[in-house]
Amino acid sequence: MQVQVGSYLYTLVEGQPLQIQAGQTLRVFFSFSYKVAETTTVPAWASLYQRVAGIVNRVEAAQTKTTITLDKAIAWQTFEGYVDVAIGSGVKPGVYGLIVELPGFADAEERIDDCIEVTAAPSMMEWIGPLLMIGMMGMMAGVMAEGMAE
Repeated sequence: MQVQVGSYLYTLVEGQPLQIQAGQTLRVFFSFSYKVAETTTVPAWASLYQRVAGIVNRVEAAQTKTTITLDKAIAWQTFEGYVDVAIGSGVKPGVYGLIVELPGFADAEERIDDCIEVTAAPSMMEWIGPLLMIGMMGMMAGVMAEGMAE
């Protein structure tokens, strides 16, 4: 399974989590084979999840539910698409799996355990230190310029 974050494309590997911050969006690419007697609209879901006692626990703050349209196909066809999953601020830092599924269709899912690590978005307190240093350097440059002019 591949995802895009910003302009970068990554291939997800179980146990090698890709670090992202809360507030970012994952574009999740998927494909599957299908055949249907007539053009059909089906649900497609993508979500971060954690396993709790062996059960897949989807994270609602990082879940997209949409629909896709499958064209009539009497022979097997491949559908390729993507789903954008916004990682909401309510997602706690940690390691998650990623699942793409077509609810109601047996064996119509792809998931990778422990492939996404959500990190906390930088808080305002983390920005104050560097900003203070830049301000102090500016003031010192001004004082030094005055001293050189005399």
